[in-house]
Parts: sequence; structure tokens; C-alpha cells
Amino acid sequence: MIFRLAVRELIRSWRFGLFFIFNLSLGLTGFVSLQAFNVTLQDELARNAKNILSADLSVSARRELTEAEQSAMKSVLPPGTETGRIYEFFAMMSSSKGSRLVMVKAIDSSYPFYGALEMHSGKRIGPGSEKEILGSHKVWIYPELQQQMNLQTGDRIQIGKLDLEISDVVDRDETQTFRMASLAPRVYVDLKLLPESGLIQFGSTFTQAYQFRFPSGTDENKVKENIFQKLPDPAISVDTPTSAGEDSGRQLGYLSDYLGLVAIIALFMSALGAAYIYRMFLYSRMKEIAILRTLGLQSIQAVGVYVLQASLLGLLATLPTVAFSEIVLPVLTKVLGSFTPFDLKPSVTMEAWGLCLLMAVLGSFVVSLPFLMKIYDLKAAKLFSEEKFAVNEGKFRVWPFIPAILVFYGLSVHQAHSWKIGSAFAGSLVATIAILLVAGYFVLKFAGTLKNLRQWTMKFSFLGLSRRAGASLAVFVALGLGALLINILPQLKNSLQSDLQVDQKTSLPSLFMFDIQDEQVTGIQKVLADNEIKTLSLAPMVRARVLKVNGVDYERKIEGQGFKTREEEREARFRNRGMNLSYRDHLSDSEEIIEGRPMAAMFDPEKQKIAELSVEERFADRMNFKLGDKIIFDVQGVEVEGEIVNFRKVKWTTFQPNFFVLVQNGVLNDAPKTFISALPAVSAEKRAALQDELAKKFANVSVIDVVRTVDDALKTADKMSWSLELMAYLALFTGYIVLFSIVRSQIKLRRWEMNMLKILGASHREVAGFILTEFAFLAFVSSFLGSFLSVGVSYGLNRIIFEGGFQFSLTQPLLSVAIITALSLLISFLASADIVKESALSILREEK
Repeated sequence: MIFRLAVRELIRSWRFGLFFIFNLSLGLTGFVSLQAFNVTLQDELARNAKNILSADLSVSARRELTEAEQSAMKSVLPPGTETGRIYEFFAMMSSSKGSRLVMVKAIDSSYPFYGALEMHSGKRIGPGSEKEILGSHKVWIYPELQQQMNLQTGDRIQIGKLDLEISDVVDRDETQTFRMASLAPRVYVDLKLLPESGLIQFGSTFTQAYQFRFPSGTDENKVKENIFQKLPDPAISVDTPTSAGEDSGRQLGYLSDYLGLVAIIALFMSALGAAYIYRMFLYSRMKEIAILRTLGLQSIQAVGVYVLQASLLGLLATLPTVAFSEIVLPVLTKVLGSFTPFDLKPSVTMEAWGLCLLMAVLGSFVVSLPFLMKIYDLKAAKLFSEEKFAVNEGKFRVWPFIPAILVFYGLSVHQAHSWKIGSAFAGSLVATIAILLVAGYFVLKFAGTLKNLRQWTMKFSFLGLSRRAGASLAVFVALGLGALLINILPQLKNSLQSDLQVDQKTSLPSLFMFDIQDEQVTGIQKVLADNEIKTLSLAPMVRARVLKVNGVDYERKIEGQGFKTREEEREARFRNRGMNLSYRDHLSDSEEIIEGRPMAAMFDPEKQKIAELSVEERFADRMNFKLGDKIIFDVQGVEVEGEIVNFRKVKWTTFQPNFFVLVQNGVLNDAPKTFISALPAVSAEKRAALQDELAKKFANVSVIDVVRTVDDALKTADKMSWSLELMAYLALFTGYIVLFSIVRSQIKLRRWEMNMLKILGASHREVAGFILTEFAFLAFVSSFLGSFLSVGVSYGLNRIIFEGGFQFSLTQPLLSVAIITALSLLISFLASADIVKESALSILREEK
């Protein structure tokens, strides 16, 4: 009986059903599209995991493994294991057409065990393929290098002491997953040429990897566990195809997290519209429910009818959601897919459809629950009263809102993959909504006081707003949130571009050098002096690893399976790697102490037992370091102990040589070290000439062109922002649908009132005028407040996350206010046009 009642009611109220479904499906579209893209990407990563790693297992470190470590590693390998070796490092490439930083990948005959390189010549270099670069002075280059330097096959280039011929161009590399804002294009050379190159010296920055292919049937994870036991140093990484795939997808995962959070806002706004529509529907059905109650229907049965209706509507909402997602997916794929080498063709998979179904049914239930509880307050005696039963009568209950809050919070944490970010996002959104609600309340109160206006339509509009506060506040919040979202990204981009602009007036460096040997410092300073350039900074860098913290052995952090927060991933990455230490007697301009005391200028062995340490605040947070913690480092076989005396805040966007850990001056001064340096802004011609000169005289020193790197980063940020803006505009569009739904519902409720005004002499134009005035006022004030709230949010994000300056732009907020107000007027006109034009006599002919 309950099912029959629910279906009959839905069929009879099909217009309500369509509006409810359309509202909910719009909010779900962004969420489901993103989920479908992520599922496709993860499936592609899983299928290509061995190609990405190019092995069954890889053991790597940013140093040479000792003979003891190599023996321990090989002792746990299964019989029949094939072994290969790879080196990766930055180096300067020079040619007759200029110089450029490149990422050198030195390979042997075994590379790759899996995957392939597709060459411009048509060759496919896979397992067992002949490689012309082996045993010869030849090199393969990436197409980016070919384009940037105008290089051709057969041209000669110099890397270190090597004179090499370009034999081919790598069109597609299956072992390269994502090409975001990379520092340097990749080149392939023969591993046997490294001793001749002179590039690998003491203190050089490189990664050495041992690649293994196991006999079939080998448990890779078991071998990984055995190697972990044999090689306890956290700086030694052990990767299987699974972990390599997860690492490869991590960069795009961060963007996906934030896209998901924006999608949640669209979902929230659609839920707001759906809740309002459901409230109006229930309001119109209270009399019928009361009749059914008098005929013996229990309250729980009545609630069951409408719970079933909400579930059916949620189920039906999955159909347009899937259809809308198929429209959004190609746009999302075009932007995000450009960061991957895969030819992604995502579609709404069963997993994405299952999530859509769950969210639609669950969403329908939680938005309707607070209003369904009103059925328990319904008194059948109302049937015999001339009063109308109002939905807001009866006892106010808090608990029906709790499921919606928990679902929203759970989605935020799950989508952000972070308790911290998810909680901050949920808290920020609640705070923003609270500000909009409070501001909206006072705006409506103010509108109610405007009783002395000469034009009656204006007066009637403002009084109408204050009398229908619930509907007015729903519109205010929806449009205010939409305006906030579409303004945050442009404000952030303006500030970041301003911060990262490299010119003669900026303090940002134009070139950054690393791997400078101790004995090369004087020579490099002479070259710079000859070119009338003074270094912004020259910082020593000492390799070390953590042995103990407060007397406890510092062990590798092994990542578990299942749901991992971004904080857990970062902690594992930072913990499982070596560390670069430095020292100086003062803080740089990009640093400030936020907790603790400054380090003493110089270590005094007669007064101090251990050195003092300064640690970057976020690094300390990830590593769970506290003030007063005692840390023992292994510095090339020598134990050095220090105590944390302060935490520093570092502005990393200055591109100055900064470090996570600074050791008190006088402790590491005699330790083996290399140097890194930053050079001030110079003209493009002078920068190119200096780069060429340094590459020829100091082949092992790597030089990063900060101007080029920043430009690449900003281009990548632009591409990423397109996808974020797509989600933001989807959220705003959802806000307009909420506006249309509310205006339409309000117009229907006020149909009698508007026709009475016509009977009393009001023209169609005057009736339309007071409606449009009402919603134009709401749209203008809400979009104005939302736009300027976005300035505050952008300022906070820029200061807290990017730690940069803030560049205020007035054009974008004002433009968005004008556009949102104009669109709101158009939508209000379309929603009310047919009823405004209705003849006043028609209402009198109807039975009330």
C-alpha cells in the first residue's frame, strides 16, 4: 500500500518530481564526472604500473649503495632474477644553439624490463630491443628539448665532458607518467659513459636505482618486505609497480582533491534547492496527509510513503546525472588528460554509477528528513479549522539535520584525503554560509524598514522580501556562494603571478645553481665578478640522514594499504628520504622565527655539548618534531647531535637557497659539502650568455633558469585553473537553478496575491516590476557580498598556503556582480512570465 501511495503521488506531482530530480542531478554531475575520471585514471595507472616502474621492483637512493647494502639486497632476491641499473640527475646540456638544464637518465642494456619508448624514427625500444646509444657517444632527447633549442637529429651536444650526437627523439615514454611543470626535459645516455662525463662527483645530486625482473610467480611485496628488513635506512626507497603507480598519480591527485571540494559545494547548493522544493511540496500535501491520518494511516507509515518517494526520486536522478556527466567529462578530460601520457577515454563506469546511486538516494533522504519529521506534528483537527497547516509549525528538532551534516563532513574529508583540509574546508564553508545568512538576515530586516518609498512597486518588493525570509535567504546563500567561488581563482592567480614575476625590480633570482664543488666556489665567483653580477646568496649543503630522535632509532615509515590521508603520505615521503643540512650565522630575508629563540651565532665546544638546530615549521609538523627534541644525524659516517631551539617560517616562493634544517654555525663547516647559489635578475641575453659560460667552464654545475621555470609553472597553473573554474561555474549554474526553482515556487504560492493586485488596478508591467526588483536586489547584494568575501578568502589562502603577497583586483569582483545580477533578472523574468501575463479573471473562476 505504501509503495502504491508513493508512486501514485509522484505521478500526480510530476512537475515537482522533475524539478527535484533536475536540482539533485546537477549537483551530482561534477562529483560523478570527477569520480569517473579518477576511476579511469587509476585503472590506467594500474594497467601500466609495471611500465611506469619499468621493473618488478626498484631499489633507489640519492647516493651509492655500499657493498654491504648491495650484498644484503641481493641475498633476498629469488633465483633467476634479472638486474639492471639506472642513474638519474640534472646536468647542463650545451650546444651551438645555447645551453639548457636537462634530466639525464643513464641506462644499461637491460632497460626497460617493461614498457617502451616510441621514437620519432618509428622505432619502438622495448624489453630486449637494440639501443644504438649503448656503446656509442649518442643520445636520445625529449621533444621539448628539440623544440626549445631548435635541435635536430644528427646535431651534437655536450653534457659534462661528453660530446654526444642526437640519434633520435622520444615521442612517447611509457615510463614517464605526468608532465607537469618539470624543471628539465629528459635525455637518455649510456650508463658506461658516466665515468668519462665527470658529472658524478662527491656531493653530486643524483638518484641511483637497481631494477629487478623476477621469475613469474614471485610475490613482489614479500621481496619488498625482506629488503626493508635488510636495508633499514629510511633514505633507501623500495618500490613495486603498485607503489610506483600511486606515487605517479599523486600530483594529479592533489588537483583532483580540490576539484572534488568545489564539486561538493555544487552538491550542497543543489541540495539546498532540492530541500526547498521538497519543503514546498510537503507544504502542499499536508491536508491530504491529515485526511489519510484520520482514515487510519499511522505517522510512521506516512513518513514511510515520503521516504520511499525521496528514494525513488534519488534513483531517478541518476539518469540525468549520467547524461550530464557525459557532457562534462570530455571537457574535464581535455584539461586534466593533458598532464598524462595516456590516451584517456573516461566514461561513467559501474563504480562511478554506484557512487552516483548511493549519493542520490542518500542525498534525497537527508535533505527531506528535517521536513518529514513535521508529519509527526500534524494534528487531524486542523482539517476542521479554517487555518492552513504550516510546515514550520510544531516542535523544532535538531537531530534530523545531523545526518546531512555528517554526510557533508564525511564527503569533505574523503574527497580531500585529509582530516585537516577536509575539516578546514567544512568549517570554512559553514562559516561562509553563516556570514551570508547573518548578512542576509540584516539585509532583509533593512528591506522591511523601507516603508516610505514613493513608488509602491519598490515598497511592495522590499516588504515582500522581509515577509518571505526563508526563500529569500536560500537565494541569497546560493548566489553568494556562487559569486565567492568564481572570484577566488582569478584573485589567487593575480597574486601568484605578481609574486612570481621576475624582472629587474624584483628580489626573485633569475638563475639558481647547485652541485657547486667546494673548490669551484672561487672560480664561479670570478666568472660572476667578470660579468658584474653579485650572488644573492651562497649556501653550503651537507648530506645527512637522521639516526635517532630523543634516543629512539629513526625508522622507515611504511605506508599501509587502503585510505591514506595526504598528511600520512607526506609524512612517509619526508621520513623515507635523506636530508640536506646547511649552516649560516643569520636568517635570510625569506625566513622568520615563529617559535623559540635564535641560534647562537657560533658553536662553542667549551660551553655547549650539542649543536643548536633551526627547523622549518611545516617540516617539523610533518615529522612530529617539538622544541627541545634532540636529533642525531649521520653526516658521512660521523654522528652529529643537535637540539631544536626554534621553528622557522620560510617563504619558498622567493627561490632563495633555503633548507628544512639549519645547524648552528661552526659545527659542519669542515664537513664535505657542495654549494647552491642564487643570482639576481638580469636581462634575457645576459642570462643566456652566463648560462653558456658556466656550462662550458663548470660542466658538473647545474643551472636552473628560474624565469623559464616560473613561466612553465604559471602555464601549468593556468591549465589547472581551467578545470577548477569549470567546477566553479557548474556550482554557479546550480545556484541559478536553485534561483529558478525558488522563484517559480514563490510565484505559484503568490499567484492569488498577484492577481488580486491586477484586480485592484496594477498593470502587468507593474506586477513584473516588483517581482524583478525583489530578486534583482537579492542578486546584487548577495553577489556583491560573495565577491568581496572571496577577496578575504583569497587573501587568507595566499598568506597561509602560498605565503605570498596579495594583489587586489577590483575588475573581476565588479564584473561578476554585474553579470550575476543581470542573469538573475533574466532567470526571474523567465520563471514568472507566464503567471504575470495570466488574466486576473482566471483566478476568480478557479475554486480556491
